[in-house]
Amino acid sequence: MTLQQLRHFLAIIETGTLSMAAQRCHISQPSMSASLKALENDLGCLLFTRHSKGLLPTAAGQSLQQYAVRLLHEAQQARESVRSLPDEPCGTLRLGVTETISAYMLPRLLQGQLNILSGVQLTISEASIEDIQQQLRAGDIDLGLLVIDNVSPAEDFHCERLFDSPRRLWAPTGHPLLRRAHVKLNDVCEYPFILLEMDEHIATWERYWKRQPRRPQVITCSRSIEAVRSLVGMGIGVTILSNLVFRPWSLDGDHLSRRELAEDVPGMGIGLLSRKEPCSTEAQLFTHHLKGLLKQGGYWGSVSD
Repeated sequence: MTLQQLRHFLAIIETGTLSMAAQRCHISQPSMSASLKALENDLGCLLFTRHSKGLLPTAAGQSLQQYAVRLLHEAQQARESVRSLPDEPCGTLRLGVTETISAYMLPRLLQGQLNILSGVQLTISEASIEDIQQQLRAGDIDLGLLVIDNVSPAEDFHCERLFDSPRRLWAPTGHPLLRRAHVKLNDVCEYPFILLEMDEHIATWERYWKRQPRRPQVITCSRSIEAVRSLVGMGIGVTILSNLVFRPWSLDGDHLSRRELAEDVPGMGIGLLSRKEPCSTEAQLFTHHLKGLLKQGGYWGSVSD
């Protein structure tokens, strides 16, 4: 079923004959007849019955008429809406990001987006998840790009998950856990643990450890991923963090390895948060091209391996 076929169909209803409908649509009568036949074949039913003065719509034809009028009207509205948009976006996009996004996605994101948003004034602010929610409600930002693991459902927000970055065991190269055929959370408890406090990570940590009979001994907590990475690289302890923020070396030059866990550990969810109202053209464009970058695969490293 095509919009053109629906136009031909309505022309037949309004004129009552194939010949007059063909004249109205500026096509030949055989072409009009072929269009009607193709539409009927697609729907699997007759749309008209013949009588002495022309064609009358069947019950199916009468039903289709209502939808055809509505679809063609909406198609026209869509056409007018798109034509009314400026050729180049030239407004403002205010983006709020959390620490993880700022450190591990933002540079590459800007590299891939700035040419797309060349006419847009882009402002970026780093804030906590709670502050981003407050800024959205106040209208101070247009979008939030953040870790959504602990974002509570809210009637005034739309939360769209973009991808999940699997969480893996991080350990210094050569660590005994890396030599095991299967590593369980219980095995991790045998070694000191370095706990990250960034982006409400502790709430996620609590969710998957509460199902375990015991927990590892946390010897230190830090809000810095680089500090955690350095401590792991030095052999002070192990940790469990996502692939998005993994690097095989620390700032001190120590090497790290990662290992999949035998038990199900939730990945780190990255998503967009916005108000439940129509987004601006600039926000829609940003979202569209962000999704395009993600489809390229591995744009921010191994986020899904």
